[in-house]
Amino acid sequence: MNVKRYGFLILVILVLVGCGQPPPPMSEVEATATAVPADGEPTPTPMPTGVTVLADGVVQAARPLLPLAFETGGKLLAVNVQPGDVVQAGDVIATLDDAALRETIANTTLQVSQAENGVAQAQAELDRLLAWQPDELVIAAAEANLTAAQTALENAQTSDAAAGNSLTSANVSITQAQRTLADAQKAYDTAFDPGREWELNHPWYADAIKAEREGTTRAVEMAQEQLRVAQANYALAAAGLNNDTAVSAQANLVNAQQVLAQAQQGPKPEEIEAAQLRLEQAQITLEQSLLSQQQAENALAKAELIAPWTAVVLTVDAAPGALVGGGSPIVTLLDTTQLEFHTTNLSERDLAQIEPGDAVLVTLKTYPNDPLVGTVVRIGLQAAGTVGDAATFPVIIALDAAALDIRPGMTGRAEISNTN
Repeated sequence: MNVKRYGFLILVILVLVGCGQPPPPMSEVEATATAVPADGEPTPTPMPTGVTVLADGVVQAARPLLPLAFETGGKLLAVNVQPGDVVQAGDVIATLDDAALRETIANTTLQVSQAENGVAQAQAELDRLLAWQPDELVIAAAEANLTAAQTALENAQTSDAAAGNSLTSANVSITQAQRTLADAQKAYDTAFDPGREWELNHPWYADAIKAEREGTTRAVEMAQEQLRVAQANYALAAAGLNNDTAVSAQANLVNAQQVLAQAQQGPKPEEIEAAQLRLEQAQITLEQSLLSQQQAENALAKAELIAPWTAVVLTVDAAPGALVGGGSPIVTLLDTTQLEFHTTNLSERDLAQIEPGDAVLVTLKTYPNDPLVGTVVRIGLQAAGTVGDAATFPVIIALDAAALDIRPGMTGRAEISNTN
């Protein structure tokens, strides 16, 4: 009996002890699966929010390094910056020797001025032809000029006729003088015939032969002189005829007739077409001159190396006086106004917790007590390496402006917060 009583008591104690212990804890997944509201329908338990991902990284410029070069080559005249200088957009960094370029601009400017004058003259001539109206005064003057030209032609023709008569007379005189000289020469040859030398030694013929020889000599000399005079007269008459005033007077008459016809009838259609063509050609010449001027000015502008945006001069790669080629870097610029923080060891396991727009605190080793504020702007499309068995992807974080001296290449740690 006692044994049974003791056994029952032990059993009661064990049951009471078992009922006083709490049940074992459940996992979050089990709690979600077993949570049941009052209506009996299971409802998932919300996951905890506020995930923070840590990653190391380095500060980089948003823009890549920019080597600046001239488009064309030449002698480097000046370099206005040194490494470390800050340049603003529009600053002149370097210049080429532009003496030849400025001379080209001066020449093209002169060509433009001449072309503009040509257009103005051609336009004025075309306007004059198109606006033509008969003018009685002009017609009267043209008629008077025509009458004068006709009179001048008649006088010239008379003068030319007289000159022709004088030439004919002079030609006759030359012929006569030539005949007289020929006769005199024949008599001279007879008198000085060697076969008559014996007459000089004969008392009866000596005086006669001497007198004959003297007479024929004088006759030849006189005939020669007459021939020279006749030839000179002929040359003078020929010169008067060669001036031929009638030819010039005839040309003046034709011109006077044309002037009168134009004064009475106005410009012909072909004259207007020709004037229009001259105007078009003058306008083309002006356009070409303006193009050459613009090209020269563009070339001069390219002789200056201009900073495209605010940046720091990283290197100066050429010295004044050097001959540089087109495309050869003169300076290299680094834009430090737009800085980013690029992670270097963020695991692919954490990518699902990060998205563009997430807030970031970046703590640089240089400024451990001054964290920087930033924002995730993008995630790299390709892995940059591995950490253990996981790939790493770069996360690019835009840094807000800060008063600190932040330089590309500084390293630190990013705390990326996703509150979604």
